[in-house]
Amino acid sequence: MALAAILVLLPILYLSSHVIYNLWLHPLAKYPGPLLWRAFRFPSLLAMMRGEIPHRIQQLHENYGDVVRVAPEELSFLDPTAWRDIYSKGRDFVRPSQYKDQPPGKTASNLIACSESEHARLRKILAPGFSEKYAVDQEPFIQSYITKLFTKLDAKIDTTSDSTTIDIVEWINYLAFDLIADLTWGSSFGCLDGLTYHPWIQTVSQFKAAIIVGALKFYPWLYSLLMAITPPSALQPVMDMWQLTEQSVRKRASTPASTRPDLVGTMLSSESMTQEEMEVNAMMIVAAGSESVTTVLTGVINHLLRNPDKLATLVTTLRTTFPTEQDITGSALKSIPYLDAVLNEGMRLCPTIPDAMRRQVPAGGATVAGHVIPGGMVVAIPPFASYRAPRNFTHPTEFAPERWLPDNKGFERDSKIAFNPFSLGQHNCPGQNLAWLELRVILARLLWRYEVSIPPGVELPRWEEQGIWWFWDKKATPVRFQRVR
Repeated sequence: MALAAILVLLPILYLSSHVIYNLWLHPLAKYPGPLLWRAFRFPSLLAMMRGEIPHRIQQLHENYGDVVRVAPEELSFLDPTAWRDIYSKGRDFVRPSQYKDQPPGKTASNLIACSESEHARLRKILAPGFSEKYAVDQEPFIQSYITKLFTKLDAKIDTTSDSTTIDIVEWINYLAFDLIADLTWGSSFGCLDGLTYHPWIQTVSQFKAAIIVGALKFYPWLYSLLMAITPPSALQPVMDMWQLTEQSVRKRASTPASTRPDLVGTMLSSESMTQEEMEVNAMMIVAAGSESVTTVLTGVINHLLRNPDKLATLVTTLRTTFPTEQDITGSALKSIPYLDAVLNEGMRLCPTIPDAMRRQVPAGGATVAGHVIPGGMVVAIPPFASYRAPRNFTHPTEFAPERWLPDNKGFERDSKIAFNPFSLGQHNCPGQNLAWLELRVILARLLWRYEVSIPPGVELPRWEEQGIWWFWDKKATPVRFQRVR
């Protein structure tokens, strides 16, 4: 009986001491937040697995202020000065181990799951492929894929002699995946050819399952159990995806060097990169590069259709600036401030990574936005909440490209340092030159060539209400296209 009582009491005593420590004795005990979130990690993990974590953190900031304790050892900040304090010091503030995702069956270093020294080595190798010159050299291929998309769209319009309605999320995805695959390893997925997703894409896009597996890393015994009981058949689609990736990279590696640059060619130019490193990094570039472009463009189109005056301003600007579609080039588009303003506003309201990019405070502690934080704690800025916070932006939920123009009347108090769509420091997005080129050219040519509108009887999905599993769970968005005569 005594032993049984002890066995019952031990878990209760452990749980009680855990709660008492986290709520009253923990180094972060003074920071506000909901009781369960301060006491345990599982409420934030549950919200993450449900695709709700950015929305919930936004609500917590509305309730508790600029600094919120969202887990026993984690703080979330809205103060824009925290961007510099956290992300500009990449070698000091590192990604927590639970968020370093290693692809199944792979051990090679990649831009997310590696040490700081390995990250610096990989960035140095890839730097030429992410340069502005690389983007300029790739523009003819980018333009050719856009033309292929328009050829398919024109064919659909011609069958009805007037207009056609498509799911813009699907079609931009087809374009983005074909394009980034070709720019990475020299061959596309053929999505635009068949107007369908390739199985590789369907596998790599299973972010919900990846989130659940990642959340279990906070409970190692549960994570080990899951890995032990997972049947090999459940991982077969992943293995098939890796097989295609390996084939694509090896095919490109065996091809004689050409005058056309691509990212695997950049990797091959360095003898310090292993075959597996090329494969895992190529896969990540294709997944991230396609997802980011699709998110921004579909988010922008969604908001433009809801704001016809903004759409009309951009369309008029483009059609009066460029006499023909062939005049629309990457270099010419740099001189269209309103286009960049529209894209910036799209990235503010539809950030490509809406969840927080968490970083661990170095061992000696650090100051973040004026707060002295002990070493080992986790800190972050949540873009979704930060970009919609009244303290950072005037009329934060409005789609207002004017806030990004020099004559930003009415938006003078906006905190521009709060806006970092490609992050900061050594872990910022390396592909932003290419991303800007794609975003400008695709949107400009699309709106120059077509009249876009909401089909009769259709209600567009409200962007901010969509689920988020790392990336947005983008709902079908029907858009009516009509050729400009």
